[in-house]
Amino acid sequence: MRRAVIALLSAGAVALAGGGYAIGTVSHRGPAKQSAVCEQAEQEFASRADQLRKQIQAPRQLGLNESKRTTVEDARSRILAEVVQQNPTCFGAGMRGAAAVIQQHRSEGEADVAICDLAGIKAEDCLVAVG
Repeated sequence: MRRAVIALLSAGAVALAGGGYAIGTVSHRGPAKQSAVCEQAEQEFASRADQLRKQIQAPRQLGLNESKRTTVEDARSRILAEVVQQNPTCFGAGMRGAAAVIQQHRSEGEADVAICDLAGIKAEDCLVAVG
């Protein structure tokens, strides 16, 4: 009888330990998945921010339709802001704030500052025309 109780307790302990290991493994996959999502979002953000930075800092060329350029800059800035807003756990509070300003109805000056901030351009180097 004593051997049966010991065997039963041992089997219970092994099952409990195995269950704990399985739960730990499953819960560990969450942060790894989140990390992969953030890595993808950060790469997308970096690529799009680089495109926007280049466009903003490019010299204005004569003959280029300024309203078309403004429309493209506005669209790119909104897409960049959307990447941040769709992945809030991947970006800091400052980036989330700048993205929110871009997405909301705002004054042109606020948008300019937020776009420069989000794209990583110093204010004195940023000449943005948002329509």
